[in-house]
Amino acid sequence: MAQREEIPPISILLLNAVAVIWGTQHAITKMIVDDSDPAAYTFLRFGLASIIASPYLPGIKDIFMQITKKFDPIREDNDGDKIVELWKPWRWGIEMGLWMFLGFSLQAIGLQSTTAQRSGFLLYLNVKLVPFFAYVFLGRNISKMTWVLAFAAFSGTALLALDGQSIGFNVGDFWSILAAAASAMFILRLEKASTEVPKSAELNATSLFVVAILSGLWLLLSSASDSMSIVSELSEIVVAHPLQLLYLGGISTALANFIQAKAQKDVPAERASIIYSLDPVYGAFFSWILLGETLGGPQAYFGASIIFVAAATNSLVEFSKEEEKGV
Repeated sequence: MAQREEIPPISILLLNAVAVIWGTQHAITKMIVDDSDPAAYTFLRFGLASIIASPYLPGIKDIFMQITKKFDPIREDNDGDKIVELWKPWRWGIEMGLWMFLGFSLQAIGLQSTTAQRSGFLLYLNVKLVPFFAYVFLGRNISKMTWVLAFAAFSGTALLALDGQSIGFNVGDFWSILAAAASAMFILRLEKASTEVPKSAELNATSLFVVAILSGLWLLLSSASDSMSIVSELSEIVVAHPLQLLYLGGISTALANFIQAKAQKDVPAERASIIYSLDPVYGAFFSWILLGETLGGPQAYFGASIIFVAAATNSLVEFSKEEEKGV
């Protein structure tokens, strides 16, 4: 019998805290984008998060040491190893930052014309898109159960889009599904990135930095290089939503990502995904508490339930397989 490693209870608690934090961000993001430019909001959120994570940027410590030593060379006898050590986190940070930027920016755009509850459930389709993308891009085999659960999740999405009389699918829902696709690619590529960059704090820091840069470019392009309008928009958001920005940038982005990277090292991915499947449920709860939102008719709640059950069932099936392997 193979011996299973005991999972520290603190790690389970921390991942549950991450799921709760993720659940809160849908409603809080909608509070901001309802009366603000999504490009400006995204720039402020990730600008703050990247500043918080900046001490972990590869090369920062070396630069600081170089300055304090009166510009002594950073690299001594291992130039090649040092270049590789600095390059890998940036190479993967650029790619992961791109997928992260697409996921968050598309969600922000979608939230301008859909509810936070619907956005939360639609965004969670990334769990079902991951195996599909793995099949298409990596040639991996997908079990029949996975296909069945994927079909159930997409059926739930169709029910979620019903308003009781007709298909109520709006443009915000479309952007939310695109955000789910980008998020799925982030999850898929993170599997490789985490093996290439052993220091998760460095990967997180470079990714957040890249998202901040891309958000800044998006803001410049959307404002037609009108610097005064950019400053005005940023100032208005900061003045109108200071606490929300601090929470989203500091807690739900920088801190949550850091906790996730640390805690999940002790928790099998299958068990972690069961915890994460509660994200849209928390999202619906906080959207109801903070915004007074409801999903719509009974069919919408039924559809949301199907999405949640399909995601949780898939995770439980995979976890059961791992348990059997350990016996």
